[in-house]
Amino acid sequence: MTGAWRALPAFIQDAVLAAVTALVTLGVPLLSSVITGSDSELTLVWGLLVCAVCAPLAIRRRLPLTAALASGAAVLLAIMLGQPPVGAWVTVAAFGSAAYHRGRGRPLTAVAVTCWLVVLDLMLDGTPPYLPRLAMSVSAGLAPVALGHALRLRHDRVRHLALVERAEERARIARDVHDVVGHHLSAIRLQAVGARRGTAEDADRALETIAEISATALGETRRLLGLLCDEDGGADLGALAARLSRQGLRVRLDGDLLLGDVSSQVRYGVYRIAQESLTNVMRHSGVSHATVRVGRSPRAVTVVVEDDGRALPADPDVAWGSGVRGMRERAVLLGGTLSAGPYDPHGWRVTACLPLDGTRETAVVGQHDAEGARR
Repeated sequence: MTGAWRALPAFIQDAVLAAVTALVTLGVPLLSSVITGSDSELTLVWGLLVCAVCAPLAIRRRLPLTAALASGAAVLLAIMLGQPPVGAWVTVAAFGSAAYHRGRGRPLTAVAVTCWLVVLDLMLDGTPPYLPRLAMSVSAGLAPVALGHALRLRHDRVRHLALVERAEERARIARDVHDVVGHHLSAIRLQAVGARRGTAEDADRALETIAEISATALGETRRLLGLLCDEDGGADLGALAARLSRQGLRVRLDGDLLLGDVSSQVRYGVYRIAQESLTNVMRHSGVSHATVRVGRSPRAVTVVVEDDGRALPADPDVAWGSGVRGMRERAVLLGGTLSAGPYDPHGWRVTACLPLDGTRETAVVGQHDAEGARR
């Protein structure tokens, strides 16, 4: 039932709401007269005025303040014509709706409802309002406007969080695709270039390696598409090192590679950062050796990837392009930090520190602990 109601156009929903509100406003006094057995003083003019008060609700989303003012004008017209009180609560609710649906000018809505209530009080009583009565009128006018404004702020916040979450998910998928596809395509390119420069026997070995890399890439791509929510799939640094050694890059692994009871998100982050760093070593450093060290402190996990290749520009984003930015974004989303750059005497180092409890402060302390232990 709720789904069918939400599927209706907004104008139809508002028109139904206006009709139901009119029926309730008309029905309650009539039902009261029947129950008490008193003669009803309600006339056709009164009924038409009730409809005039409720009808503007049908445009409360398209013209919020106009709908509220039109409803309030109908209430004041009923008093001028000497009719019994018409549903002022409908107008108050319309002003609250205007505060919710107006993107700008909410203070104007508050001023409008306050002035309307003061005029209504004067017309009903006929004497200047005393301060307590005026305060009650102002409070009664501002309450629905404040409620509508608060609900709008909550709606906007939820929507903003949903947009942020969607953007983060898209960035996460982009990083994963970049890490998986970019890593394997770079390896295939290097093998193909080497095969062109080598002997026929070298070409045969390169083709075998390319076939193996392609099969691995296909498997990882399928796993990535099917297990985007399961970030522990394929996060094996030993298998990564063995595969890269067959492609000409010998990787030495040091430290706690299993990471014990570390969460799957952190384990996956360590794997992807190491994979992208080693891919960049193959692309840019011109060396055949690299080292990956993984360590744990009481607060964080640290992964360091080093090579002794040629010096590169000091700006890692210039040197390695979007790969470093993607690694840094991955570390930040996990509450950690990442640095990349040349180090003495020569070579390149990537250091990432990912907290065990997901806080950035913990990552900074853990990085200091890990660097102290390494020295």
